[in-house]
Amino acid sequence: MMIRTQVYLPEDLHIQLKLLAKSKGVNYSSLIREGVKEVIKKKQKRTSKNTMPLANLVGALKYGPGDLSNHVDDIYK
Repeated sequence: MMIRTQVYLPEDLHIQLKLLAKSKGVNYSSLIREGVKEVIKKKQKRTSKNTMPLANLVGALKYGPGDLSNHVDDIYK
């Protein structure tokens, strides 16, 4: 399903996209969709690099006391 939307572009970008679409033999809309996909892909990669997956935390505290949860009351008396 396609959703129709309206986007305002500077005139120079509009002209460049029209010329590119004509030279590549594709329609204007497909170039815009392709560009949007690329932006989303780049942003998602950047976001995933900035967040630490939970798997990276496994074993992070392997040198702490193993029975801490059993003795937490003794520690905080």
